[in-house]
Amino acid sequence: PSMASALAQCLQMPGVSGMDNNTILFEFGVHDPPEALQEVMSGLAMAAVPRMNRLVLRHGDNFFGARKSIHVWLTWHDDRNANLMILLAYILLGHRDWAGAEISLFAAYPRSEARARTEELERRIAEGRLLISQSNVLVIPTDDRIDFGRLVDARSGTADLVLMGFTDERLERRGEELFRHFPSLRDVLLV
Repeated sequence: PSMASALAQCLQMPGVSGMDNNTILFEFGVHDPPEALQEVMSGLAMAAVPRMNRLVLRHGDNFFGARKSIHVWLTWHDDRNANLMILLAYILLGHRDWAGAEISLFAAYPRSEARARTEELERRIAEGRLLISQSNVLVIPTDDRIDFGRLVDARSGTADLVLMGFTDERLERRGEELFRHFPSLRDVLLV
């Protein structure tokens, strides 16, 4: 009868082979009415209760373009969701529509922490805890003088898909604006 009741039922049903579901994907288009994003926000709140991995796809008119470039952005907020973002990018590479695509990982860390975080990132890659080649990683030291929005736009403005993380704290603080950020990017999957 409603999106809320359908979502509540989905969140309670077991997944494949009796294993619990652990991830849910919401989606809205840049041309959708405001109510569409409000439904996504309500769904995110419901899916937070059983601690689901929550994904939000914001699509525009690009429809994943040529499906040749996937950019993953890590920041100091993304310790808990970095693995999932990289895994999702590799899952996409396994689909025939994305055959031959390349993944680029951009790690934007505060300048004062960049060296330590880079060493940690390299260690996690070497240990196989982050499934990406070091050659596909670019660490970008940032500070208050760098406009993060412009940085992302400059590096990923033409990417077919951009994956970025979000946290409950940032979602609570920024609300719907969190999902409208970076308007010049084509298709964005927030994890």
